[in-house]
Amino acid sequence: MKGKFIFFIYTIIGVISLIAFTSCGTLVHSFIRVKPDYTSLPQEDLLKTAQYIEEKIWAGEREPDVSNLGINLDTPQIKQAIRTRAVRHELIKDLLDKGFVYEQNSGLIAIQRNSSYKKSTTRQQRDKNALVVMGENSDRWALYEGIVKANNYPPKSLSAIQDSFYRARTQYLQQGHKYQTPDGKITQK
Repeated sequence: MKGKFIFFIYTIIGVISLIAFTSCGTLVHSFIRVKPDYTSLPQEDLLKTAQYIEEKIWAGEREPDVSNLGINLDTPQIKQAIRTRAVRHELIKDLLDKGFVYEQNSGLIAIQRNSSYKKSTTRQQRDKNALVVMGENSDRWALYEGIVKANNYPPKSLSAIQDSFYRARTQYLQQGHKYQTPDGKITQK
């Protein structure tokens, strides 16, 4: 039993280290919420692109046509992030259906850790859910940062990209799904 526990601890440390080292500047951005600044961006194209991508991910489409969206998404990093998010979509939807996660106004997803969640799940299920959420957030960061890089947008545009995808994603939430409002309150559709 002790060996399994040590393996589990090393696995978690490894996953966290991998995310920290591969996410470059995202670690800083995950703790700081900056007001979206659309001034240097084609806002309408960005909102349409976010809507299109989230629609395809919600439908589980792994290879959507990203060639004529007005925003450059034609990079391996972005395509892989879209592909793995589409593959993972059913797991995320299941967590939303059960009320275990909520969409954050930062464009990420978070587990709603409360006594109800703990009573409804085993430790192994919570560990699995945490890995699913970490993978989802990592792919979302890859998408957001990939858009900044592929389109030569200034770094300050990252918050507007996050906001665009958050706004698009909340349109696909179903009744009972939880999300964080722009003012920070967690509510349900």
